[in-house]
Amino acid sequence: MKSGLALSLLALLTLSGCETYRITGYQPSPATTAAILASRPVPVAVMPFSASKPGLASITCRAAGPVTVAPHFAGYIENAFIIELRKAGAYDPTSPIKISGKLEEIDFSTSITTTTWMLSLTVSDANQKSFTVQSTQQFEGSLFAPVACSMARDYFIPAVQKLVREVLLDPRFKQMTKPVRDLLTQAPDLSGSEVR
Repeated sequence: MKSGLALSLLALLTLSGCETYRITGYQPSPATTAAILASRPVPVAVMPFSASKPGLASITCRAAGPVTVAPHFAGYIENAFIIELRKAGAYDPTSPIKISGKLEEIDFSTSITTTTWMLSLTVSDANQKSFTVQSTQQFEGSLFAPVACSMARDYFIPAVQKLVREVLLDPRFKQMTKPVRDLLTQAPDLSGSEVR
């Protein structure tokens, strides 16, 4: 009886090794939208993101198979910024404020108790000013590899939502937009000026 159960578990683990855990399209976070709106942002343009590992689109999860994303992790996160900013009315591809990102690190770990995503992103503007945000997000884990890897796939979007929110609300990001903010708030009101 025990040997039969062991063989069944072994067969399940062997079959799960062929699984690919594909991350679905990014969804904006209501919490991020509310936070962006509360910060009264100046619209920004998002330039192409790069990565320390160019083209990285999959990470192996235990022996169960890879967690994958299209087109790659850097492109996915770039698109997440555009989606979040657009949702909050703070995206303008013609804006003089142009930001780009470099995905320095991306990885996850799974254990019996936790699934942890670790992301590190350097954000730069057109003047080469930059700062780095390291974001870690923990979720529940699982003993079984197929379940744990499914969790890693499903928890990626909330991890990216947190990263985007942390970047956009960082005081250093607000500093990047400050010159334009000042111009917009300090521009003289000429509506009542005398016409000569």
